[in-house]
Amino acid sequence: MPAIFTNREKKLVSFLREMSWGEVRIRVENGQPVLIYEAVRTFRLEEGEAKEKQRPKREQA
Repeated sequence: MPAIFTNREKKLVSFLREMSWGEVRIRVENGQPVLIYEAVRTFRLEEGEAKEKQRPKREQA
């Protein structure tokens, strides 16, 4: 039997597929995703220069 996804689940999968890199936290209520928390910038501290990674901005749907 194929799984039937809710609109929220479809949006979550779409969001994850569009990510080029990063980590997310997801808030779930009543078994459904309701919020996605996403880091905007990450800085790696290394010997020498600090390197900055920025995720490209997503277009609002």
